Amino acid sequence: MVLRGIISLVIFMASITDIHAQSPVEIKGVFSSGKGTQIKLFQTDEGTTSEVAQIKVKDDGTFRFAFFPEYEGLYALGTGSSGLPSSDMIFYLKGGDCLELGLIDNGYTLQGSINSKENQILSKWNKVSSEVRQQSGEKKQGSAVIDAKAFFPAVERLNNASTKFVKENKSNNRRFDQFLPKVVRWDIARFVGNYLNNSPKGNLNPALYTPSVKALKATDYSKSAQEVYKFPFGNQTIKLLTQMEVMKAEKQIPEGINGLEQRLRFIQSDTLKGDEVLSYLALQKSYRPFTEATNKYGSYFVTAKQKQLFNTYKLQFDEFKPGDLGFQFSYPDKNDKVVKLNDFKGKVVVIDVWATWCGPCIKEIPFMKKLEESLKGKDVAFIGMSTDAEKDKSKWLKMIEEEGMKGVQLLAGQGNEFSKFYKIGSIPRFLVFDKKGNLVTANAPRPSNPDLKSIIEEELKY
Repeated sequence: MVLRGIISLVIFMASITDIHAQSPVEIKGVFSSGKGTQIKLFQTDEGTTSEVAQIKVKDDGTFRFAFFPEYEGLYALGTGSSGLPSSDMIFYLKGGDCLELGLIDNGYTLQGSINSKENQILSKWNKVSSEVRQQSGEKKQGSAVIDAKAFFPAVERLNNASTKFVKENKSNNRRFDQFLPKVVRWDIARFVGNYLNNSPKGNLNPALYTPSVKALKATDYSKSAQEVYKFPFGNQTIKLLTQMEVMKAEKQIPEGINGLEQRLRFIQSDTLKGDEVLSYLALQKSYRPFTEATNKYGSYFVTAKQKQLFNTYKLQFDEFKPGDLGFQFSYPDKNDKVVKLNDFKGKVVVIDVWATWCGPCIKEIPFMKKLEESLKGKDVAFIGMSTDAEKDKSKWLKMIEEEGMKGVQLLAGQGNEFSKFYKIGSIPRFLVFDKKGNLVTANAPRPSNPDLKSIIEEELKY
């Protein structure tokens, strides 16, 4: 009987523990100027954020929802996009918590008496740090808003005040109280990194740095992926700090894989190096630099998420594999002369698939003309491949004339075989082929993006 009673008690206690672990978090509030706005909740996901839930603000400005937290720790709430702190606020949530707040432009105020002690402390810190946060440029696009002679002393004052703040604010939650100093430290680092990466180069003058700014080192923050991964904007902070270090050493951040190599010098953890390499790969539109970085640094991809991201980025090269023979098109130019891909052997070929009715296509024309001029005399052929119907040929010819479009202009027509082969569902689309007529990329950056020129220049070396 005694044994049966003990077993029953254990089962009962286990059920109580499970109920507590499954307790939802309730979030409610008012966003008076946000009628119809989507309020989004993000959880921390390996140093970035992933969306957990969203709800539309009612006509009276109120919103309310609940969710079951997967962990106790930091979450982001606001109207921004995943990974962007510009319009998201940070809260500490655990099962059973209630969060009630009023949202205002670039900020919030806690309301009512139900908010946890942890979030009351974070709200205080938000107010204490708001001046430096705003001055860093984090809450607005464009350059930072004040001179370095004012910003760095403000950082110093905040850094000095932070020690006292941590000592005076205790929640009686041991886990949070041990975590708070790191929250404060990482916030200040992000503010400084954001400021230096978004303000004029003159602000990089070491003579202007205060002691706490001088002591800020990317290597001190990149030792542990486990620590970085606890912050919604942890990876972003590492990126800001490594860019800051490179700018200090190089005055400007080198492009391509050289820039990646420089940034990796300031990252201690191999796992965090993997995150940095993946950020680089996500931007690659050309197979050669993608493969070069993968071969050199692919061993840093160790987490399941990293491996999944790599496979996702790699997909763009799997269907139309760089090095495969380009589609052998044959279309008439503006003088009705038939032009083929083989006509350009020995030249890098850049194809712009466009149409006269396509607004985004037309916006790229000035950038394309500038690109053509910058590579004048090089072994590069620029081809405009219009998808206009045959009946609109006169419109096509007129636009070529009015816009002063250079290069080779072809009328491929609607539903042309080139577009079908490369599965071009939207335009403009830019493709690059090497001097042998082999595919470099079937989805190149637009001319308005300097990366397209970098891809062309890389191919010109071979």
